[in-house]
Amino acid sequence: MSLFASIGEFIKKRILSHLTPKMALIAVVSVCVILLMLQYFRREDAVSPLSIAGVVVIPFQEGVNKVGSVLFKSEQDRLSLSEAKERISALEQENLELLKKLENMNQTALENTELRGLLKATEQFPEFEMEAALIIGNDGVNSFERFTINKGTADGIRTDMNVINKDGLIGIVTYTGLNYAVVTSIIEDGMNVSAMTRTGHDNCIVTGDLSHSGTGTLLLTNARSDVDLTKDGALVTSFISDKFLPGLLIGYAGDVTVNAGGLTKSGTVTTAVDFTRLSEVLVITTLREELKETEGGK
Repeated sequence: MSLFASIGEFIKKRILSHLTPKMALIAVVSVCVILLMLQYFRREDAVSPLSIAGVVVIPFQEGVNKVGSVLFKSEQDRLSLSEAKERISALEQENLELLKKLENMNQTALENTELRGLLKATEQFPEFEMEAALIIGNDGVNSFERFTINKGTADGIRTDMNVINKDGLIGIVTYTGLNYAVVTSIIEDGMNVSAMTRTGHDNCIVTGDLSHSGTGTLLLTNARSDVDLTKDGALVTSFISDKFLPGLLIGYAGDVTVNAGGLTKSGTVTTAVDFTRLSEVLVITTLREELKETEGGK
């Protein structure tokens, strides 16, 4: 017989056999009273199945909740970061497009300004036919002593045609190709232009000089000593020039001094054109010799 069977047999024979219903009731009531008293006086120390479950389950549940919260926040952060990167990339692309549009608008505005200037130049000389051209090459470093334009013989361009812009005389065509031409500027070293005041008198010579390269100034020689060039400092191409049409603005005289002998003056001429910033020009398609023929026929 096993131990538990022996204990059960002992309780059945020794205790339960002598236990009356009244005694059993008293025993049960006593046990209940004792448990109630213990629960009342030591309720903070009482341990119930629910409290045991709380000690085990609640921390586990809290841990699960914390882990879930961390994982959820990490996923949200990852999604937010991905969205932020996509948004930044989209904004950068939009910014590039806006900058490109702004650059195009600025370029268009600049071209419109140039075109308005060229239109103004054509209005100043309605008697001449002109062809607009773009500069596509430059042999100079700091200025346009010699440059190439995008119009040639196919467009009616010929050598010795005068080239201007809205500010004044630039130079003359010295070489032509089928779809391009080379222009030599008045600032080229050794380039001579016969000049006069706006009144049409007092001829002098304006010459490009290498020592003044990039300064926007030319040499002035052979001006009559009795002419006050500071009063009417503007110089234009003269009527006696062989290649340059008359009346084209060259620049403004300055630093004029009387030469030895007192008969002539020398000085400098500040060009009306800024030769460091050229982009579009006008080629006057009327040649000087053609104009002379017209004048001679009158």
